[in-house]
Amino acid sequence: MADKGITYSKRTFTEVKEELISLVQQYYPEVLSDFTDSNVGAMMIDLNAGVANNLSVNTDRAFQETQLQYAQQRASILNIAKNLGFNIPNKRPSVTVVDFTVNVPARGDQPDASYYPVLAPQSQVVGSGKIFETDDVIDYASPISNLGYPNRSLIPVLDSNGNITSYSVTKREVVINGSTKIFKKIIRDNDVVPFLEVTLPDNNVISIDSIILLPNANFTSNPPDELFNATDDTRYYEVDYLAQQRVLIEDVNGGTTNATTGATGIKAAKWIDVTRKFIKEFTDNGLCKVTFGNGNGEVDFFNDGFAKAGVTTKEFLNNYLENTSLGEKLKRDHTLFIRYRVGGGSDSNLGSNVLTALGQYRLTVNGSQQNINRTVERSLRVTNPIPAIGGNDGLSIEEIRHLIAYNFSGQYRAVTINDYLFQVNKIPGKFGSPFRTNAFKEDNKVVISIIGLDSAGKLTNTSNTLLKQNITEYLTEFRMVNDYVEVRDGRIFNLAIDVDLFIEEKNENQIANNVIRTVIDFFDINELQMNEDVFMGPLQNTINDINGVINILSLKVYNKVGNGYSLNPIQQVFSNPVTGEIQLVNNTVYSCEDSMFEIRYPEKDIRVFLRKRTDLKV
Repeated sequence: MADKGITYSKRTFTEVKEELISLVQQYYPEVLSDFTDSNVGAMMIDLNAGVANNLSVNTDRAFQETQLQYAQQRASILNIAKNLGFNIPNKRPSVTVVDFTVNVPARGDQPDASYYPVLAPQSQVVGSGKIFETDDVIDYASPISNLGYPNRSLIPVLDSNGNITSYSVTKREVVINGSTKIFKKIIRDNDVVPFLEVTLPDNNVISIDSIILLPNANFTSNPPDELFNATDDTRYYEVDYLAQQRVLIEDVNGGTTNATTGATGIKAAKWIDVTRKFIKEFTDNGLCKVTFGNGNGEVDFFNDGFAKAGVTTKEFLNNYLENTSLGEKLKRDHTLFIRYRVGGGSDSNLGSNVLTALGQYRLTVNGSQQNINRTVERSLRVTNPIPAIGGNDGLSIEEIRHLIAYNFSGQYRAVTINDYLFQVNKIPGKFGSPFRTNAFKEDNKVVISIIGLDSAGKLTNTSNTLLKQNITEYLTEFRMVNDYVEVRDGRIFNLAIDVDLFIEEKNENQIANNVIRTVIDFFDINELQMNEDVFMGPLQNTINDINGVINILSLKVYNKVGNGYSLNPIQQVFSNPVTGEIQLVNNTVYSCEDSMFEIRYPEKDIRVFLRKRTDLKV
């Protein structure tokens, strides 16, 4: 008997309908022979063809979302990234430095050291509705910062007779956008499961500072900072993947490296083996999900038996008997505390001297006289001498799509230029992030070129030293031993556009506004990358398509330098050096490896000239 069916290659409505009609005509001619629209059988064939067509479309769409180059939904891109080992970061916070100033009484010709205050971590400064926090203790008795650089200044305060009454003591310290929160969860029997997932309630989580698991389920308040910073059996460590066995932590007994000279400013660190660990992931809706391990760290039950056999190594018992190589399960009747930070985004980039108010803080003065202690505490004031930069809204779908392939081949080391570019985009958010980055080879060294955003959302290439230092330090763990890496500011080429048009006898203002909006969208910095050439043909075609435009008479591009613009001149030849008009080559404005284009002031840098038939004198 012949196999009754339709060809699997038929997928559209018309193709499936034709196959169904052919099937009925061949095998069931006595049942249905009239295929006109008025026949109920034709309706059933159309119905089945429609169902088959919808199934084909949904199947194609589902398959498309599994392919990196075709996926459109953010959730699909994130799943592909997860399968290939790329953990997508969330929003990035901006970073700046703040001058913390207090008045300390004088003792002779210097401040009275007994009244030097100590400012606790997570102290907040506020400006323009944004909160920034300190990351470490600020000790006014120390002349250097936590990074190892001299950062204390002393200015004498004089009375009317010229006598020194006190000193204005300023500590310049790093602050990071965001505020600290603590999430608490009591671990019950149903939580003691392999790979427990805990989702934090906020959708703007920047980072997880610390996770601790404390015995007792009856906590009425949050633990002190000392417990969150401990390195004992209560602490869980963040890793890139649960199979990771070692983490790098600060060696509290190791001091600092070149702390007095500030040559590197890197605190001593050491690698330790851990079984209490977790991974952090972000969902497609921006929520942060924490996943713990699957092993059992309680191995005391096995100790006696294996000790008699000569096996006493705790690591052996942990990793093999209880399989803690992928981490440990949480313990019942304990309380889980997760300290994390929220904030970030491009709107966290602020101008200088904006952070002038204090939020929550704890300043301690331990002088002998309480009234002087209170006077010193009340004298605290703050300001940021440089802009807060480095904040962004996270990676776009297209950025993630292009970075996934680099991550898959990178394998946690930087071998190629693309590997370096990928690693820079993986820097933890609390260390800041450039708006645009490019990597290239120059004179046998790897150059990382960065460009940021200022408080107005414009490109800036005056990033602070801390951001560059963070990038350099982060890359030391991934670069090849013989690679020399230099991080430097990129160049910004500011452009201006003149468009001369011949238009119809229509509303001139409407046409001009549409052209200006088209040019603004074409040069949107959120859509441009470093080292990206600008081809003028697509822009001209889009302008020609605007209703009312008959023809483009000319389109001129100018390079704006100085007087509020970037100080970087474009390297392309000028057709008019006086006006800065760029000579287009192949109808293109060419970029450089470390540069990016921007129309800084669209309201004055985009000019549209309109001509109509009635204006001509014939």
